[in-house]
Amino acid sequence: MAFMGLDLRNPISIQAETSGHNKDSFPKWSIVTYEFPANDWRAGLKLVWYDGGKKPSQDLCEGKVPGAEGKLVIGDKGKLWGYTELLGGAEPVDVEFPQSPGHFEEWVRAIQGGEPAVSNFPDYAGPLAEVVVAGNLAVWVAAEEGQGEKIQWDSENLKATNVTGLESLIKPEYREGYTLDA
Repeated sequence: MAFMGLDLRNPISIQAETSGHNKDSFPKWSIVTYEFPANDWRAGLKLVWYDGGKKPSQDLCEGKVPGAEGKLVIGDKGKLWGYTELLGGAEPVDVEFPQSPGHFEEWVRAIQGGEPAVSNFPDYAGPLAEVVVAGNLAVWVAAEEGQGEKIQWDSENLKATNVTGLESLIKPEYREGYTLDA
């Protein structure tokens, strides 16, 4: 929801706090903080992703109890809880957006040469995958319990500019005699 609604592309930094892990399995919990640059219609912003057993404080959620799939968007004029409930003095506004006929219908329409699906690869799924994988790199860096080093991310070149040792995770080098044709 936040990725699409706020056009969250090309993070500039990612940092994770974790329960600790052995680099072979996931941590029990992690909190990943992304920083996104400003674009032509909004200021730069921070996105915090909670995964596993850690949840945001109920104070931040204004007494609401975060569930397994909680969503809280905090803006300058209030908060959005879930998909529809406004908190903190936020007022509803009219927003125009294309109504989806559903994933399957969008997919069929695109196959038949019509309008691309909203979640198409170049405009949505690819950039979303980059954001998620960059978060996984931050979790990898935070192997010890606590906060890992902040990764400065170069989206254009898909690389960390300040943390070494991530290159083989981003683009593996294959043994002699093995290749992956791109």
